[in-house]
Amino acid sequence: MDFGEALARLFVQAGRPTLRASASRARVSAQRISDWRNGRHLPRDFATVEPLLVWLTARAVAAGADDALTIPQWREMWDRRTPEETTGAEPSAPQHARPFPGLATLTAADSQMYFGRDDVVGTLVDAILAARTGPPPLAPASRLVVVTGVSGSGKSSLLRAGLARDARLPAPRLGEITPEGLVIADPPDPETTEATEDPETAEATETTTEDAVIVIDQFENVFSLEDSLRAETLRRVEDLASDTVVVVGVRADFFSQCVEHPFLADAWQHRCVIVSEMTRTQLREVITAPVRLAGGRIETGLADVMIAELYEASTGGDRAGRLPLLAHVLQATWARRSGNRMTLSGYRATGGIARAVADTAEAAWAAIDPRHRDLARAVLLALVHVGPAGIALRVPLSTATIADRFPPEVATVIDEFAQARLLTVSTDSVMLVHDVVLTAWPRLAEWIADDTDNHLWRQQVDADSAAWLANGRGRSFLYTGSRLDDAQRRRRTLRSDYLHLLSRENDAFLDAAVAMQRQRHLTRLGAVSVIVVLAIAASITAAIGFRQAHDLRQQRNAAERSALLSHIDSMQYSNPSLAARLLLVAHHLYPDDPTVASRLRGAATTPLVTSLTGHTGPVYDLSFDRTGTRLASAGGDRTVRVWTRSEASDYRETAVLRGFGNYVTSTDFHPTRQLLASSSGDGSVRMWDLTDVSRPRLATTVSPGHGTVYMVRFAADGRTLAASSDDGTITVYAVSPAGSIRETAVLRGHTAAARTLSFSPDGRVLASGGDDRTVRLWTTGEAPRPLGPPLTGFPSITHAVAFSPDSRSLAVTGDSPNTQLWDVADPLAPRPLSTSLPNSTAGSWSIGFDGSGAQLASARADGLVRVWNTANPTSPTLQWALQTTSEQGSVRTFAARFDPSGEQLVSGRSDGTIDVWSLPGRTEPDRGGTITGLGTDAAQRVLATVGSDTTLNLWTTSGGLTLRSRTPIQRRVNDHPRVSLNGPGTLAATANNNGGLVELWDITDTAAPRRAAALDVATRYSFPVVFAPSGNLLATGDTDTTVALWDTSVPGAPRRVGAPLRGPTDLIRNAAFSPDGTRLALTSDDKRVYLYDLTSPSPDPIDVITDDAPIAQAAFDDDGEVLVVASRDLSTWRLPPTGTDAEPELLDRREDMFASTVSMAPNRIAVGTATHELISFALGDDGRLGDRQPVGTLLATTDTTTTWQLPVRLPSDDEIIAGGDTTGNVYRHTLDLDVARDWICASTAPLTDAQRDAYLPHVDVRANCGRD
Repeated sequence: MDFGEALARLFVQAGRPTLRASASRARVSAQRISDWRNGRHLPRDFATVEPLLVWLTARAVAAGADDALTIPQWREMWDRRTPEETTGAEPSAPQHARPFPGLATLTAADSQMYFGRDDVVGTLVDAILAARTGPPPLAPASRLVVVTGVSGSGKSSLLRAGLARDARLPAPRLGEITPEGLVIADPPDPETTEATEDPETAEATETTTEDAVIVIDQFENVFSLEDSLRAETLRRVEDLASDTVVVVGVRADFFSQCVEHPFLADAWQHRCVIVSEMTRTQLREVITAPVRLAGGRIETGLADVMIAELYEASTGGDRAGRLPLLAHVLQATWARRSGNRMTLSGYRATGGIARAVADTAEAAWAAIDPRHRDLARAVLLALVHVGPAGIALRVPLSTATIADRFPPEVATVIDEFAQARLLTVSTDSVMLVHDVVLTAWPRLAEWIADDTDNHLWRQQVDADSAAWLANGRGRSFLYTGSRLDDAQRRRRTLRSDYLHLLSRENDAFLDAAVAMQRQRHLTRLGAVSVIVVLAIAASITAAIGFRQAHDLRQQRNAAERSALLSHIDSMQYSNPSLAARLLLVAHHLYPDDPTVASRLRGAATTPLVTSLTGHTGPVYDLSFDRTGTRLASAGGDRTVRVWTRSEASDYRETAVLRGFGNYVTSTDFHPTRQLLASSSGDGSVRMWDLTDVSRPRLATTVSPGHGTVYMVRFAADGRTLAASSDDGTITVYAVSPAGSIRETAVLRGHTAAARTLSFSPDGRVLASGGDDRTVRLWTTGEAPRPLGPPLTGFPSITHAVAFSPDSRSLAVTGDSPNTQLWDVADPLAPRPLSTSLPNSTAGSWSIGFDGSGAQLASARADGLVRVWNTANPTSPTLQWALQTTSEQGSVRTFAARFDPSGEQLVSGRSDGTIDVWSLPGRTEPDRGGTITGLGTDAAQRVLATVGSDTTLNLWTTSGGLTLRSRTPIQRRVNDHPRVSLNGPGTLAATANNNGGLVELWDITDTAAPRRAAALDVATRYSFPVVFAPSGNLLATGDTDTTVALWDTSVPGAPRRVGAPLRGPTDLIRNAAFSPDGTRLALTSDDKRVYLYDLTSPSPDPIDVITDDAPIAQAAFDDDGEVLVVASRDLSTWRLPPTGTDAEPELLDRREDMFASTVSMAPNRIAVGTATHELISFALGDDGRLGDRQPVGTLLATTDTTTTWQLPVRLPSDDEIIAGGDTTGNVYRHTLDLDVARDWICASTAPLTDAQRDAYLPHVDVRANCGRD
């Protein structure tokens, strides 16, 4: 059979495709294919005809043609052509010896090996063509197409090999997000092809190649860039997409980041192609077609086994992302083939779907010289970027950076992992081969999870170092105070645990900060020394011995101060309560030290702890009675201990319950009576009557199921008790008023041990979890039954479940670091709210909500108790990571429980200790996003907040903050709204940063606000909104450079007042009324403050204050005579009386403050800076600023606060209300050191003699708590 006959036969086996369809795949004319099929005008080399053969062979294989020739057989036939036919032919291309690329991305050169995605390829090309010829007129960036899917779904191969398979498009230009921004490759050289003889086909080809296409893969890496570079890169992409089709591939978990940018949100909504899960048929094609194309064979049943195990290793929620595991195991199985046959035994030798990547990585790790493993860990982690939400990304590291940062031995490490095909190495960079390595290799996943905080901090230092260098190494960009102290501690940790992770620029930045701090310290010492010298000169007759003794005392005092502060710094994480006690001593010794005072004020918003001892084994469970006055603890020492709480919040042990034959696993108080249930490893459930706690009585004992009883819990009404057992059953009992119990049902469904239980507070649902990695929901009542299929997708044993107080959410955690939230409002249709809470490290056996549902606590195996803000369960944020041991992981925590009031959180440890954490009332969870605006009424009775989650939250302030309502407001993209309240506190105005609308809200009833009106304005990028301090006058943006005044006396019908105020030539940043409402100040990016007389009808300013930088905000003092201006510098100005020709007079200026927000108190101001600081100054009668008083934190965090947000007015000189960090909290920072001292004294234990000997060996000072 000659070549032409064989080709004609292949057309039949392929289902007789049309010549036009064949031409589009082969990138040649239909006429030429017709000639080839008739044996005429064959091309000179095999590469020209190969694309057509690959496409036709794939169609034939899919159609079931078992006798279709393979590509090697076609090549052999090509080589056997007659001499006349082969004269002058070039050597043939090599065979496809490796049909599977493993974790590497398929490129255009591999297009013939790309199978299973023809439908998605067609959809994508159609979307590109539609974007190219989109409807006129084109909207901005309307040529942008988004390709999205979960990590590992095959986006990169689709964008390279997939697009190359469709002849309707020319070869695209490839773009890449690098650490320097967007880099786009040069256009490919035009392909030299023989002239077509088919006019119709030629016309089609010309039509499809008239416009270029730019493809940018792994676009999510743009969010790992420094802020200014990220903004520049996004602007460039938007500009490119205005006249060129730009296709971006981005992971689906970056949806929220993308839609913050309007042009990306528009593309995601209108021009998005989703790479979804493959069908079984497509998976079979992926497995078998490349083997046949390469001339190989596959053992019968192997494809079925691979597909089945792929399904077992994943769930419907993440199966699309498991394709890399299949790709890797296919490559490994091919490498273990027998001859040209892939076998089941070869597949088993790889470890299978679930273990192949991990085994390959572990083999490479084992090959590393043990002396170089710390280096290997460091370089691998340097290739990872962790986002604020805890999402890990692989990022490239330039070879120049590697050579500069790491020792020469790093080359051996990189070579080892490159040979294992886990790293891709080019001439200028090194990168992990695929994101799946971050999760499929447990060792690397554990490294990332265990130290997420430090990695986030390292990335923040990268950004801050870059800003410092970009601004000429300005001193104002350097860390100071507690921020520098925390940086020094973290640098020591990284140097000891992760060699070489900090760059030279990082070290230079931190060294400069240390040097500046040391210089300032020496300057202060120098000033003191001058005074001392003058004093000595004045009393020259003093004895030399006395002077020497004084100098020695000074030196010793300085050394002791330094040592004490160093101890305090080292305990910020490991023991904040001891640090707080030592701060009291430090403040007594050094009352004028600003660092000590700042930390002391910060302690008032910090959880502090005392401890209870008594158990001689681990504490596995904790339970409060309904009043919160009794606490029960279940221990590994075979006891339940009952603790009674006094009015002073001290606990004392009042009963020890014994008689258990093994460790006690759980304990739970009856919700209405003095009954306590407990379960044990001896297989029993015991009910105790604690009516007389001094004489507890065993009421009954039962033995449910078989083996250990892991948990026992009462229903909310106390009429039902459930117990989970080692045999997977859940036994349900009816509880009598006297405490006897009667078995009513045994629930079966778990296929392994049932570990955990939780009744919903509304009594409708029982949730259970266990070793089979599922959570099951059951009805309650006399005949419980399953509520739908089990919840799946949990990576490990589900050790703990807990309902929120409103019964709408369910928290689940277990042996892996993964912690999830589910929406179970409809228990028949549960859905995940958050598949992994941020910063969740190590496994956990306990989880639970506080009484408001706004906080969720989990005791973790690494010794930490993590507390999340769950005010918005769809976007939880980490609030605190509580620790009481010097080394993370040295002690495990097994249990955590809030008390009924939410004021305390208790946790049980592996060493038998119970920690009692007092939670500060000055910190309240507000939302699941960042607070972007705060406002108060004139009497400070109502506080309003808005934030990135677009809700208006109303709080009342009497007796502390009490949340009254959450109300959705206008939602756009990249939302950063603002809010203002009128003087009486009956109206709120909200404005979105995207402009165009201001909403008015009637908040007369703070529990039920209602939208009263909407003001249409012509703003696009500015959003000033502020009420006059009294009355109902409202100022809003009119355009981006003018402001409108509104009379809101009738909330439902606001009306404009006068003409818009004009003057600014650039965006208006903010507006501020004078206290009497007669003047208005506008701040602008044009570096000016414009002052208006509102008693005049003129829309023009009466005064202008000019600065040398854009002005963020201005605020009037209480008399309206002094204006505070927040810009690069912080300045105060005396304002002339209205109607005079005098100009504003500069009174005081603090340079390089980078002030962004400012708030006024009667005699003080609070300032939030762009360098993440919150600072207070006294404001004198003369308008001058007093001493700088930073408001720091005691419990250091890795928060990446951009700017603290403040209300226009503060309630007093002693308190600052603020928000704006990533916790979503509202803080009431105190400036009163006595308040901070009282909090520390009430929430911590006195210093012990051992602690005094260790930390205060030469100091005999009490901590001023009355007990010390």
